[in-house]
Amino acid sequence: MVSIRPFEERDNTVMLDIEKLCTQGNENLAMGVDKSPDIIARYKLYDNWQVLVAQEDGKIAGWTGWTVKHDPTKGQQYIYIVEVMVHPDFRRKGIASKLVMEVERNVRELGPTHIYGLILEQNNASKALIEKLGYSKMRELKICGLSVFKKVAQKYKIERISKNEIHDAVSLINEYHSGRKHFVPYTPEIFESYISRIPAYGLENFWVVKENDNIVACAGLWDCSVIQRMCYTKEPFMWKVMRRMFRFLSLFIKMPKIPAEGEYFKMHYIADHAFRKNSPDAMLNLIGHFNNFLFDNKRDFFGTQLDPDDPLFEIIKKYGPQIESVSVYAKAFEKELPEFCSFYSDTRDAIL
Repeated sequence: MVSIRPFEERDNTVMLDIEKLCTQGNENLAMGVDKSPDIIARYKLYDNWQVLVAQEDGKIAGWTGWTVKHDPTKGQQYIYIVEVMVHPDFRRKGIASKLVMEVERNVRELGPTHIYGLILEQNNASKALIEKLGYSKMRELKICGLSVFKKVAQKYKIERISKNEIHDAVSLINEYHSGRKHFVPYTPEIFESYISRIPAYGLENFWVVKENDNIVACAGLWDCSVIQRMCYTKEPFMWKVMRRMFRFLSLFIKMPKIPAEGEYFKMHYIADHAFRKNSPDAMLNLIGHFNNFLFDNKRDFFGTQLDPDDPLFEIIKKYGPQIESVSVYAKAFEKELPEFCSFYSDTRDAIL
């Protein structure tokens, strides 16, 4: 008999062990994560969240969690379902379906317009489940990963943001992302509070590029390894071939690092980016600055999650990233689903 109850702190260790068994992907490409020491650290990034745990015969079989997001500009709220995890030994018993339906039952009285979630494109089992429950694929985002292996040339002056520059940076961010689905404009106060509450982020990790004393590009660099480490539990055959080739070539020149299968690695995440349409070179140089900063600090990887229509996608491709896809699935509660063109990817949602 399956029962569902709220998360308790004593569940932490067992849930961490289960998540390591729940890789995301398929037989060709799969990703694993380790959120030690706090399984719910990612939820604490949000204001309003809840986690439910499924039990069978006194054993934790799985869990799910969600957060309520608000759009005060439209007087609406919607739900982000963060994850659905089921222990491999308890699968094919309908537990994942029960968890998702329990989320819907819990949030319906709040009057949200819709509920959405992100699923790695290779995670066929999760996509099949969510489609069976009435969710539709609305958008495909791109996960861009960059390997830090050498320094790149810089021609712009790039500095950490100062307090008196927050207003101008926020104005640029609001203008850049205006019209994207799920983007809610910042005020300077909300922006500072938002990035300050995310561990290993904050103003000290936010940079600006200026021309004639005007901010033309900006972005943060968040060390998301404080929340999770990642590894590829299944790698494409060609990756393995390339890694052997790169290892040989690295005896003569600097080459990108490709993590070995099962090797955990840490990531930094490009967050809250924006740039003037006539200043793509400024943004290109800011990405290069992040590369050099991480190189000096002996870090191997950074990246971001983007809508393919985001102009940054074309810029970041110039650095030759490894590109994966994640699908946005959504379901309406009452009316039809809103249009999901040009989607805004919340920094916090990028955690797997």
